[in-house]
Amino acid sequence: MSVALFDLGQRLHAATLGKPMLRSAYAPVLPPVDPVAVVVTGSGDHILVRASNRSRQTTASGPGALQALADLGISTEAEPRTLVVADRDALSRLLELALASGPAASNLDSAAAPVVGWWAMRADHPGTGAVLNITSACSARWALGVPPASERDLETWRAWLGVTDRGPQSLLQMAELVSAGTTLPGLDVFAEDDRQSWEAFVARLHDPKAPWDWRRRDSRREAALGLATRCDAAELWGSLRLGDPLVAWREAFAGTVVTGTVTALPSRTSLEMDLDGLACRLRDGSTVEGFSGFPRDLPPACTGGALLRGLVAATRVNAAERLVISLSDAIMRNVGLGQRLTLRPRSVDPRQQRSGRHELHRRYASRRSWLSGGPPPVPRRRDVPLDVVVAAAE
Repeated sequence: MSVALFDLGQRLHAATLGKPMLRSAYAPVLPPVDPVAVVVTGSGDHILVRASNRSRQTTASGPGALQALADLGISTEAEPRTLVVADRDALSRLLELALASGPAASNLDSAAAPVVGWWAMRADHPGTGAVLNITSACSARWALGVPPASERDLETWRAWLGVTDRGPQSLLQMAELVSAGTTLPGLDVFAEDDRQSWEAFVARLHDPKAPWDWRRRDSRREAALGLATRCDAAELWGSLRLGDPLVAWREAFAGTVVTGTVTALPSRTSLEMDLDGLACRLRDGSTVEGFSGFPRDLPPACTGGALLRGLVAATRVNAAERLVISLSDAIMRNVGLGQRLTLRPRSVDPRQQRSGRHELHRRYASRRSWLSGGPPPVPRRRDVPLDVVVAAAE
């Protein structure tokens, strides 16, 4: 069965039962921190911003519409809060308002403008707790009995989740629903990154020795480092998601996760497995880790307990039309012939990512950096957030 048929099966089951079907066993988002929900309607001078926390709602319109956020205490003088929006378009329109309020503005809405800029920056990092995109988060947690395109519509989610309010309070209700239960293990790393990013942003904004306008374009070094943090976030988010048993189960049909039995142990550091299916996206040379059992039995990422770690040496189809995967440079623990194993890409270590970013920062800051005239680095393939790809294409 293909992953497309798996998704179709979930949608048909949801349509039959008349309720959402779980796509993930864990909550795929961090619990919102003192959230503020925002709804943006209209455009130009007629733009309307409605904002709400759990006890109060504010409204403002026109060029000074960010006043609605300032009235709720949104500023760089306060603690960071989670922005809850229906989709990325709402945040983009908020950012347009923030960019339009010049740095010399003294009105209250200008106090919220830098925070909107920070929210827009953190929204490029999958897994962040700074911005909660309701439609994306709900799609990561549930499948509905509707066409896939309908899941991008907030009204569809309101109807299926039984939320009757149509204002910003409805976003807060949906945020509570999508974040309820046990949070996906490992997401706390993103909360730490959000805190560090906020502190660095505020410190730079209020540095009296080097005034900084957050609206200006990044330098080449800032852009390179920013892309590195976004790519790291995408890789870590994808790795953590494979620690969710329901996500891993689905990915087994896509080939990102594979399961089968050990058929040969040519040496102490190599083995071969006959896989249950023909779908396999594990490329030659990629690092993998293996666990006992089926995809639904996989533990959370970065928790240890792997029976083997190694490199994919080759894949082939044998005479019995079974896909065979060969691993080399393997470190094995209690692995025997006939044993059922499930392989997934090796879990990303956030500590190594941070160390790599610090080293990257040091290199880019040096006078001999390739950004200032040195030789360019060797290109390498990495996952990049879709929003970053779209922005680069534009």
